[in-house]
Amino acid sequence: MSFLKKFKHTFHITIWEAIIALSIIITYFILAKAVYAGHPPLWLTISGFVVGTWLAFRPSEWAVSGLKSGAKYVGLSEYVAGVLSSIASNLPEAVIAILLIIKGQQLIAVVTVLSAAGFNTLILGIAILIATLKKKGHIAVPEELEKREAPIIRWAIVALLMTVLFGIIQYTVLGSEDVNVFGFLYFGHSTTGLQKAVLTIPVAAMLALSYIIYLVYLIAVKENNSKMSKGLEEEEESNQNDSHVKEEEEENESHEDGKLSVLMTIVLLVLGFVGIFFGGETLTESVSHLLENSSFFATTKGQITAALILGAAGAVPEHSIAIISAAKDEIEVGIGNAMGGILQSALLIFGILGVIVSITLHPFVLIQLGSIAGTLWFVKRCIQDKKFDTFEGIMIIILQILVFVILFEDIAILV
Repeated sequence: MSFLKKFKHTFHITIWEAIIALSIIITYFILAKAVYAGHPPLWLTISGFVVGTWLAFRPSEWAVSGLKSGAKYVGLSEYVAGVLSSIASNLPEAVIAILLIIKGQQLIAVVTVLSAAGFNTLILGIAILIATLKKKGHIAVPEELEKREAPIIRWAIVALLMTVLFGIIQYTVLGSEDVNVFGFLYFGHSTTGLQKAVLTIPVAAMLALSYIIYLVYLIAVKENNSKMSKGLEEEEESNQNDSHVKEEEEENESHEDGKLSVLMTIVLLVLGFVGIFFGGETLTESVSHLLENSSFFATTKGQITAALILGAAGAVPEHSIAIISAAKDEIEVGIGNAMGGILQSALLIFGILGVIVSITLHPFVLIQLGSIAGTLWFVKRCIQDKKFDTFEGIMIIILQILVFVILFEDIAILV
């Protein structure tokens, strides 16, 4: 296999895209850090969103490939490797949120994470819609979703609804003395009830811990290890039988299998995580400049708009993987990746943020958590009847669009 083809197979981009992207990134950082010294003009700030989105997208693919390859070396199953790679594709929004918290932008950080879950919900509905339209009506529920995801889905529904109820009770009890009956709707205003309605550390820790326990369970289950051991034996036998196959065919099989050399696995992991960090930093810096220099983004509506943009940018890897997979009839990958994004954003990342910083349970936070629980209920019902149909895909899309509309209507009325 030629160098150019091998490069494209490994990094998912052509050598020319890499050269152009690297040139643009270097130029941007020189202008942003040296020429304008932290005070870039609007056009450069907008360019930062483009650079940050690329860095959130491509390096995530590298990290995913590295994790999948590394999982095979340590003997994990395909499914566990897929879950770990899904976490890697969700890292951009986690990095963005943490950097925003460091900069004191808590509301934007929280809405970024939850909106990423919301965009994953949209992608789940779109993936189901594409697949069911191609299959003329309905598709079977992926076997792995039925066997492995069902327990965490049931738990997530209960946990998220309990968190919503917890927030409502706090508004009702803590805000009753100084806020009128509609006072809990004052999104972003400094009322006593709103300030005291927070996601406490124990509650947040339980959300994050539940998903961590789920990961440990997946990795520790003997079935996973036995499947992987069998897979490795079959792979070794296949390699012996195909020892005379052409080099290009061997390279293609290795790439499709996802197992790379140890050195390339490490390179992809390092480049992936470093790229994700700089992508998150670039996006948060761009948002900070917009908040400081734009009258619109200085308003609450502008801040939420910026958070939605960040949530969409952070969820770019899941968007592309899910839609492309659904279009190629690889529905297991498409739905699995979108579901992983929803669960990881709502439980793991949101929970970790709640441990790091005290999260105010704004009305939109409760509404988004409730909508995620509703979406998961849709999926749970689909698992029970063993199929997804076109109507269910449409309803999932409409549900999340409704949540985003409520967000902007709420802000438009109250700000």
